[in-house]
Amino acid sequence: MRTITYERLDIDNDENIYKERLNNFPESCPRCNTVQEPKFINAYKLTPLITEAIFKCNKKDCGHLFLSELIYGLDGYILMKSYPKYPETIEFKDEISKLSPLFVEIYNQANEAETLNLNRVAGMGYRKSLEFLIKDYLIKFKHEDEDTIKNASLSTCIKKHLSANIKQVAERATWLGNDETHYHRVWEDRDIEDLKTLIDLSVYWMSSEMDTAKYISEMENRKGKSSPIKQKKSPPTIQQS
Repeated sequence: MRTITYERLDIDNDENIYKERLNNFPESCPRCNTVQEPKFINAYKLTPLITEAIFKCNKKDCGHLFLSELIYGLDGYILMKSYPKYPETIEFKDEISKLSPLFVEIYNQANEAETLNLNRVAGMGYRKSLEFLIKDYLIKFKHEDEDTIKNASLSTCIKKHLSANIKQVAERATWLGNDETHYHRVWEDRDIEDLKTLIDLSVYWMSSEMDTAKYISEMENRKGKSSPIKQKKSPPTIQQS
């Protein structure tokens, strides 16, 4: 527990400095998402129960100020949230990023919407990212006909062109993705976290197939191959005169 000092914005012309106990400091910077204990700068009491505190990020290449909302409780102020909140960029393996850069871009835009609590539109973004991933995978890796894949529905692409492992998880991701775009929700016991998990599993199985194909292609089959037999040199012939 720390003691902080603050000013009163709810009282005109009040130049006094007040002290209060703060139960918990922010555990990370909401802008760069680095885990740390940021530096306390100042605080301003807005209402009898709400205070906004200013903190500074300790990371050298960030160093930004941010606000934290404090709510008064029985044992002092409790930190509720910090803002502005910047989403943490989701990284994917190189082969996935090269295969479908638009999947990565759309997925991270959906993640940004979710970070901003725009859950009603974030799910639609995740669903769209899945379609780009699957169609790019079929066109660029499986070498399916581009026009056929572009014009086919996502459901058709999954059922007709994917292997069993990918098909199982991608199909279920589509079910939940459709729930995020349609008026009527079928899977009431599932949410956006389940959708992201199924997309992650789809990425995992696609990446595994790509890695498998890569190693099979790059490594020659050496089993059963023997080194060429060196011929023994015949001893020199002695010529008689």
